[in-house]
Amino acid sequence: MLNRQPIFVNGFSRGGTTILTNLIASHPDVCTVSEIHHLFKGDNITDSAFCVLGKCLLHDGRVIASVRQDFFSPRLIRPRRPLSPRIQRFIDRVIYKEKVRARHAFFNRFKNQDDEYTSQEIAASRLVAKNVDGMIYATDAFAEMYPDATFIGLVRNGLALCEGHLRRGRSAAEIGYRYRMLGEKMLSDAEQLPRCLLLRFEDLMGDPASQVRGLYDHAALDIHKLNGVRMQIRRVMDKDGKHQLVGGLEWEVVWLDLKNLGAHFQSDVNDNQIRRLSSGDRDDFLREAGETMEKLGYPVDAQTDVPRTVAFPELTARQVRSAA
Repeated sequence: MLNRQPIFVNGFSRGGTTILTNLIASHPDVCTVSEIHHLFKGDNITDSAFCVLGKCLLHDGRVIASVRQDFFSPRLIRPRRPLSPRIQRFIDRVIYKEKVRARHAFFNRFKNQDDEYTSQEIAASRLVAKNVDGMIYATDAFAEMYPDATFIGLVRNGLALCEGHLRRGRSAAEIGYRYRMLGEKMLSDAEQLPRCLLLRFEDLMGDPASQVRGLYDHAALDIHKLNGVRMQIRRVMDKDGKHQLVGGLEWEVVWLDLKNLGAHFQSDVNDNQIRRLSSGDRDDFLREAGETMEKLGYPVDAQTDVPRTVAFPELTARQVRSAA
């Protein structure tokens, strides 16, 4: 394989994976390709329309034809089918070439605030990439492809996630179902994979400097090489429910000192989102996901901890386990 000792960040969309990926990519020995499914389906922030079309036809189309499954779809909440050695090598080559190609200010141009990577340094760097939503189920395939890989699962309070997805048109019950399925998968991966760490978003926000040291130790990265932390500016919700940009333009990269990293984060973002949930949406979500939230360390209030039901009988847990 061309990618040696890759690092995969697994998590929910709207769950903080961009922050975590940037923290790891701040190390000068690591470069990123952002979300893996963008390498095959396009829609990367640096992709032209022609590039998106080429990826869909030449990258994604070949995998779909071989696996007979929409392997790189984050919407597919079910296990992935095994990959043949030939397709494994093809996927590895695509990821490697995209890492080398991504010399953009948003990604792999700068290894610290003042120095740019050389092409040789990017080629020799370790990869960090993220898998969101249904792509979490690709972990089994990537663990087989890369026995030396490191996996980091990032979880977040499900009620805060629920608010973010409600604004995008999903029902609370559907969001809860997805949270349950993906949360249980990350719990299983943490138990079964030798180099898999489960991290809570709230712990990362509360003490980022300590969490970064633990992350680097888990991923065998030398913390002493770190010369500043890169962050991409994103919109966050304030107490009035407005999404604000603080410190620059969206996606702009800023470099911060590790010791002062906590001041960059909005510590009340979860509370600002949770308080906007109606009681009905809260209960619908917890019927599906309350038990999984408890397992992940998020206590559910007694008055809202209601029995879980299966809202989507066409995608029961048993069918998901037996898929492929």
